[in-house]
Amino acid sequence: MVILKINASTPLEREVEIVNEAGTWQSGSYHLFTAHFLKKGSKSPEPHDINSPNFLGEIAINKEKANWYYTGEHLNSDEQKEVANFIIDYKAPDGVY
Repeated sequence: MVILKINASTPLEREVEIVNEAGTWQSGSYHLFTAHFLKKGSKSPEPHDINSPNFLGEIAINKEKANWYYTGEHLNSDEQKEVANFIIDYKAPDGVY
């Protein structure tokens, strides 16, 4: 899981949580959620539930062809491109967490 700030320095700035259920950053499907930050002692629904109101859609990435396909209604084309380019260029840090 990675949190990406999109539309930075604009009134539409927001954070998107990018989740790959396989735990890899290769070609494949990624679920996108509105990032939310918990305060100590607060409760929240499961953050990676696709039935959650925080679910923004799914993006399928093909890193070899550097293209993507978004399924959802909550990201405009510029936001989709920003998320896709981040995933395509992302190199996971070495190590186990």
